[in-house]
Amino acid sequence: MFKIENGTITLSRGDTASFTVTASGHTFDAEDRALFTLKDSTGEVVLERVYALDTELGNGVFLVQLSNSDTDQLAVGAYSWDVRYVLGPYYDDAGRIVDGDQVITPKTPQGMTLIATVGEV
Repeated sequence: MFKIENGTITLSRGDTASFTVTASGHTFDAEDRALFTLKDSTGEVVLERVYALDTELGNGVFLVQLSNSDTDQLAVGAYSWDVRYVLGPYYDDAGRIVDGDQVITPKTPQGMTLIATVGEV
């Protein structure tokens, strides 16, 4: 099961999901990136994805895709997710974004509930 209602995601553990996110009010350059982050109830990052913002879907539009392997090892329960836009990103030696010329967090973190799959105890 997968649904988004008022920014809150409900997803069955081990299921797949995809949804688009659209940023408005800014024209992004080819090097600008979006960070999609999923955190557990303690604030620890359990999943982070990086997306280009100047894509064939449109400037500022990107597709978040969660595979079954992204959530099948996570505990059932409450999480939060957010998106940050990194303009002119800086990378560490491992290729991870660590900062940028400007980092925009357009809204407060949203909720995500990971529910048990049918037949799961």
